[in-house]
Amino acid sequence: MLDYTRTEIVAGIFVVGGLLALAYLSISIGGLKIMPAHTYAISARFSNIGDLKVRAPIKLAGVTVGQVRKIRLANYYAEVEMAVDQTLVLPEDTIASISTAGLLGESYVSLSPGAADRNLSPAGRITHTEPAVNVVDLISKYAFGGAGSGGASGSSDHATSKGTAPPAPQKRKEQSP
Repeated sequence: MLDYTRTEIVAGIFVVGGLLALAYLSISIGGLKIMPAHTYAISARFSNIGDLKVRAPIKLAGVTVGQVRKIRLANYYAEVEMAVDQTLVLPEDTIASISTAGLLGESYVSLSPGAADRNLSPAGRITHTEPAVNVVDLISKYAFGGAGSGGASGSSDHATSKGTAPPAPQKRKEQSP
């Protein structure tokens, strides 16, 4: 007959509990879902997705409502397939944009619903998209006075983006010898 002391039993329970906690953390951090989520697929095409990755969150009003399933190249555009919560009904004129959490944070897809009467069907495509903002282009644009232009606003001068005209060039006076 096996004879265990109370200390050995408590230590065994503690070890088993620790292993269960470690297994749960490994599964949840890895993104594995035990129960399949009730979602439907939608897609959107972007001219630039920045650092968006598969399994990135999809947010509406700051609340996570889905996840990026696939990213592929289609006709020189990045096509993003998303899995969105089945209870979420999106209007046809919903806008999808690539955003980042903080200055250098994780990229995610942000949804802004429109006001259309018709809803986006499952397996439908969001046609209104906004690409990721290239931080390097923005910094070079403002730091070097328009060098590396082609950023988000398309204007090449900081003053013109605020609605004011740039100053006229000054005429130089010629000096005679």
